Amino acid sequence: MSMITPDFLRRQAENCLRIARSCFDLGSAERLRLMAVELHAKADEIDRRDMHSRLSPSNVPSFQGNDR
Repeated sequence: MSMITPDFLRRQAENCLRIARSCFDLGSAERLRLMAVELHAKADEIDRRDMHSRLSPSNVPSFQGNDR
C-alpha cells in the first residue's frame, strides 16, 4: 500500500501552479490554482495529524513495574 506524503502533495501543487502559469484558458488556470491550494491544505493537514500522533500521550513509552 502506497501512502501519499505531504511532499508528494506539495510537488503536485507546484505542478498545478506551473501549468496554470502557462495556461491561456483563464478558467482552467484558476481551477489549477484552486487545486494547488487544496493540495497544499491536504499536505498541511497530514503534517498536523502526523505531528499530533507523534506528540500524543499514547505514543509515550510507559514505565510499568516502577510503582512503589
